[in-house]
Amino acid sequence: MRVKKQREIHRTFIGDYLHLSELRIVLLGSRDAGKSSAGNTILGREEFDLRTATQCVKRQGEVAGRQVTVVDTPGWSKNLPVEYTPELVKQEIVFSVSLCPPGPHTLLLVIRVDVSFKEEETNAAEDHLELLSERVWSHTIVLFTHGDCLGDTTIEQHIQREGKALQWLVEKCGNRYHVLNNENKGDVTQVTELLEKIDELVAANSGDVFYPERDCEEGMNWIPEEMWEKPSLPLKGAHSIYPLLLSSKYGTLTVPSSLKRATTFLFGYPQFKKVSLPT
Repeated sequence: MRVKKQREIHRTFIGDYLHLSELRIVLLGSRDAGKSSAGNTILGREEFDLRTATQCVKRQGEVAGRQVTVVDTPGWSKNLPVEYTPELVKQEIVFSVSLCPPGPHTLLLVIRVDVSFKEEETNAAEDHLELLSERVWSHTIVLFTHGDCLGDTTIEQHIQREGKALQWLVEKCGNRYHVLNNENKGDVTQVTELLEKIDELVAANSGDVFYPERDCEEGMNWIPEEMWEKPSLPLKGAHSIYPLLLSSKYGTLTVPSSLKRATTFLFGYPQFKKVSLPT
């Protein structure tokens, strides 16, 4: 009831933000959460490879009369803290929001409903999302996958039964959540309802999106120190790493080609340090 009332309040403030003609979405979550399948369901076709990815993938399409951009990201281990996540995966998470400039309207935290949700999964999700800064929560919606496994159980009942770990995470996301049945991609209603919830989120944020240049300063500190020492070192395709990283900081990164090559370059620098960006 509280969530329904909250949505009604948001709708009264939507105004010009109602039914945005363009939406930019980033999918985040653990491995095997169903991110790629969710991306395919949202776009209405098989755009994302369901095999485990090591790099971000960006796809676009028209959905219910809107131009929708979806960025899929590599997943983390749901039971392990962020310290155990490979540095390259952390980098991809940070860079993901620069793939849809000027920034995503929402980040969807993908969680399965067919497996029990533990406290360590909450901790892992919190740590990985906050690679993008604490501001990420005001732009995040929990997206539950494998909705067909709920049967006659409502998502509200599921959240209640799962206990404090999942309840805390949903509340951290402002009680914003949605369920997708990836087995029923022909159900357009479930996607249009998700897009409407994104509209409401944007309205609640006064039209604001998640801006990488403002919101990811902490995440960008994962750049290896050696890169700044060799700003003219070329990448494949005659790109320089220095302008590449600066462009990602200011949300103008043109990818996927440039980004993929930046992460390839990172293989030569396995040791990461916390450093400050040049000004």
